[in-house]
Amino acid sequence: MTHTETSSSQFQVSCLNMADDGENVPDLKHQAEEIRRFLEMKMVKGQIWCLIDSKWFRNFKHYVGLDTTWTPHGGKEHPGPIDNKNLFENGDLNGELKDHMVDELDYVLLPESAWQLLEQWYGLSPNQKPIKKEVVESGVFVKHCKVEVYLLKFNLCKDFDIKTQYTHKFSKALTIRSMEKLMREHYGIPKDTEARLWSCFSPNASNELTNPDSTIQDEGLFQDQVIVIDTRSANGEWHRPTKWLSYPSELVSNMTANSAASKMVTRRTIGDGSVNNEAESSSSSMYTSTQPGLCGLCNIGNTCFMNSVIQCMSNCPPITQYFLNGDHYEELNETNPLGMRGEIAKAFGELIKSLWSGTSTYTVPHHFKLQVGKFAPQFSGYQQQDSQELLTFLLDGLHEDLNRIKKKPYIEFKDSDSRPDLEVSKESWENYQKRNNSIIVDVFHGLLKSTVICPDCSKVSITFDPFCYLSLPLPQSRNKYIDVTFMPYNPPEKPLLYKVALPKKGKVQDLLDDVSRMCNVNSENLILAEVTKHHFRTVFSREDSLEHVDERDILYVYELPVRDNTDYHVIPVCHWEWHPESNHNLSQLFGVPFFVVVPRTNCTFAKLYETIIARLTHYINHVDNKNITMDSEDSPMSGSENNADSYKEYLKMGLFTVYNIDPSSSNAVKKLHNDGQAISFPDEFDQQYLALQWTVDNRNKYFNNLADIRQERLRTSKPSSVLQLSDCMELYTTCEKLGADDAWFCPVCKKHQQATKKFDLWSLPDILIIHLKRFSYNRYKREKIDRVVEFPIMGLDMSDYVIGKDDKSTIYDLIGVCNHYGGMGGGHYTAYAQNKLDRKWYCFDDSHVSAVFPDTIVSNAAYVLFYMRRKTPVRAMDVH
Repeated sequence: MTHTETSSSQFQVSCLNMADDGENVPDLKHQAEEIRRFLEMKMVKGQIWCLIDSKWFRNFKHYVGLDTTWTPHGGKEHPGPIDNKNLFENGDLNGELKDHMVDELDYVLLPESAWQLLEQWYGLSPNQKPIKKEVVESGVFVKHCKVEVYLLKFNLCKDFDIKTQYTHKFSKALTIRSMEKLMREHYGIPKDTEARLWSCFSPNASNELTNPDSTIQDEGLFQDQVIVIDTRSANGEWHRPTKWLSYPSELVSNMTANSAASKMVTRRTIGDGSVNNEAESSSSSMYTSTQPGLCGLCNIGNTCFMNSVIQCMSNCPPITQYFLNGDHYEELNETNPLGMRGEIAKAFGELIKSLWSGTSTYTVPHHFKLQVGKFAPQFSGYQQQDSQELLTFLLDGLHEDLNRIKKKPYIEFKDSDSRPDLEVSKESWENYQKRNNSIIVDVFHGLLKSTVICPDCSKVSITFDPFCYLSLPLPQSRNKYIDVTFMPYNPPEKPLLYKVALPKKGKVQDLLDDVSRMCNVNSENLILAEVTKHHFRTVFSREDSLEHVDERDILYVYELPVRDNTDYHVIPVCHWEWHPESNHNLSQLFGVPFFVVVPRTNCTFAKLYETIIARLTHYINHVDNKNITMDSEDSPMSGSENNADSYKEYLKMGLFTVYNIDPSSSNAVKKLHNDGQAISFPDEFDQQYLALQWTVDNRNKYFNNLADIRQERLRTSKPSSVLQLSDCMELYTTCEKLGADDAWFCPVCKKHQQATKKFDLWSLPDILIIHLKRFSYNRYKREKIDRVVEFPIMGLDMSDYVIGKDDKSTIYDLIGVCNHYGGMGGGHYTAYAQNKLDRKWYCFDDSHVSAVFPDTIVSNAAYVLFYMRRKTPVRAMDVH
């Protein structure tokens, strides 16, 4: 058997929507060349590109040999018709696209002409149509083209009157002028009537859109925002937003927070929430007196990732004091070519002052978000982003905007040349500060010692490099734990469920060997298959890497009575329930698929049927002679192999009808008949299989879905899911061998070497940021590590890891935590932070702030930790 992947609804579509009959389809080589040409095309504004499910496209690349990184079986697997159902919520083709999908991981983008070719060659699954999207320009200062996968939905209304509200979707590239024109047409507002547009962040925070030529992207508008067209009345007055205050709570919730995700954290709002002021600034807020620093941040469209970072930074006392004092105005570096013209520093300073003013329970970071999007286009959209990536940009942007070095000198790099570490480290730090000197360097930057040793000449290279955060890997088990069900071929034996512990870098053969030892069968007689929606999704080769096997997959190990043998066919079989009143597309697969082994020669229908019945012993209830729906022409009594004494077999023969399914053939569905002739099967069953067509009555009466599966366990259970922060530090400072992609150039050998490398902490900053690397990506999957990492709230002792000698304390206390809840590409961010005025801990969940107990802070959601060096005495921060 070979590694084979099939479409999830292949049988249902095999007789519908098939591709050309073959006459107009080029060979695989030409298909690969055609699509490769499209993959190399650059996007042009205004073009139409189409989304294709990444799994289907990966199968296509394997099939035609386009994937040069992995074609394990010569590209024999046919991808089947194009199926984009997985890109839609709940698979509803008439519904919305799934949120937070990622290019290349969830879908692939191709020009419309490429889609048309693929559709011509492979056809479409039922009810499918192209997912067309337009190419638009993105970015403010540096324009680049990108496909706009998601349009923005706005709630529109007239004169702040909720009764006029309706929803409409817009492109980010649309101008405010065009939006106003559409709203005028919808509400029937004459051209000579003066009007103005408002973007509303909350019931009491709004901003006038004054530049008609700016785009929705330029203005930083976000999903589900309310846009109001306000008209001047005949007496010359504008409408006041009194009715706007009575907006329904569900609409307010959409504007101010990611309410669904926020439910993962218990919270209470600080402040009474009373409102009586209209705000007309882009940094508008709810004006209610509160304790300085306990001010929430409005979610303005999937910005919880940004809000959590801002709250952690806001509770770093030396940084906040610096901006509250206005020191940043004295040190703005607006001419730094590496900076952001001082705009990021000014916007951040304004936000800090708002958070610590004590006059509002929440504020809207609209201006800050707009500035970030201008200089970092990856943050200009409205999809969820990584808070660590935003933090990296913010620290770098603030540093360059506030760099005290106006003209950076050229510094020549010097090798350590066996000089003492103290001398080299001092030289490295002084050279760094000649080009980099800011409040960010003062507070967040430390020094790492890096030791690299060449494996050939033993050259030792020691460098000292600044860092502003530590990205710590989380120790992971070297094993992966896979649930598999063993399906014996011998009918009296029952299926067994095992949990197998295997090396992550192992092969499928390792899994089969483990199962064979436990079940006392020959591993050469076993095959591994993934089952999805009652059919074989993948049949794995023994040499396939276990990286291809996902622990969440439904996996079966099937025993076969023969090994790879030219005398026998190994045929996949699925169950199909037939609804006589409907077409094939409305029928459905059910049960667990299986394999039958029959001779390659002289295999009649009766022999095949007898073999199938024997394999179904566990699933067939007692058969009698009442009310069995049969096809008389296929019963033993009507064929050439009549057996008058085999009345029981006659009854069983009527349980189901056998079809041969070949999606790649023009005759996709072929009924097999009991004509006494030998059945001709293909040499290889790539996409082809048998389907047993059951009537609804026969399935309900005679098919038993609840066959017993006895559970066993192989090897050991999963290890404890709790880690210590010290475990992560140990792994970070462990000597490792560089990979081929990270090879180091040896100045002695004059070539790249897979050297050994070790990090050591030489000196630490006043505020130590620790990033826990919970997210991992590879070619096959992306995943989040949800294990708990226990970290101290008070008294983190870093002395065991710091090898440099100075008089500074190595004891740190926690002051902030950025949390991530949920899975990859989405989820929700919150922050825990300690307020320096009352020394209490609070949860910042977008616009909501609530007090929390310190013992609730450590969780598997902790993502970025902020520690401050302990000093004696600790002085309260002056916020006035």
